Amino acid sequence: MTAFHLKLLITPLLMLSISLAAKRWGTHIGGLLSGLPVTSASIMLFLGLEQGPSFVGAAAPGALAGVTAIQAAYLVYFAVSARTSVVGGCVLALGVYALVAWLMNRWAGPMAAVAITLFLVAMIVSITAPGRNPGTGRYVATPRWIIPMRMLTATALLLAITATAQWAGPVVSGFLAPIPVIAWPLAVFAHVQGGRHELAAIVRGNAIGAIGVIGFYLTLQALVLQWGVVLTVGAGVVLAVALTAFVAKVAPK
Repeated sequence: MTAFHLKLLITPLLMLSISLAAKRWGTHIGGLLSGLPVTSASIMLFLGLEQGPSFVGAAAPGALAGVTAIQAAYLVYFAVSARTSVVGGCVLALGVYALVAWLMNRWAGPMAAVAITLFLVAMIVSITAPGRNPGTGRYVATPRWIIPMRMLTATALLLAITATAQWAGPVVSGFLAPIPVIAWPLAVFAHVQGGRHELAAIVRGNAIGAIGVIGFYLTLQALVLQWGVVLTVGAGVVLAVALTAFVAKVAPK
């Protein structure tokens, strides 16, 4: 089986698994799982196999900046969700995402990105605490086409980034890797169909998952040249899952 066939197989299966888990166990679990480096792990794995370990190491700082921009967008979206429409909130959040991404890539290094992301995560976890946002935490029904759309979008993102990596370079490729193709549609549909309480569960879970994502990218940056791509990506995923589970357990309820 070629790398191209693996791309067509692995990513859709991961998207399907997370979507079904959210359907089975509710929006909070869906948020946690969608916050893990699922798509980005696949992207980094194939980037490393096709472009080499040094490319992955150079892409990690851009990816950390992307994680910061994502959390800033979620924070803004949730903050304005009580006073604006879903469309207005999405437009504003995407504008914040683009602005923060540009600022981070232009002026902030990896450690600054980590520090700012941790600050944003702390704010999100605080304002989305279940005690402040009582709700059911149930799965919010979504249209039948949304799961195939996630599978298609995630696969298209993987194919696009890996196909253009040599032209785009490691910084741009890294920045695009953590784009939340699962979590963003899940958050919007939770908001539309379940209200702000269900949105809080998704945003909170994704923020907690961002701690694991930080660990994943720091692992890549530190070890990929010594350990190789496959072992480092595997170790990063294990660390991401462990960190997410720990933070989910100790986060304020």
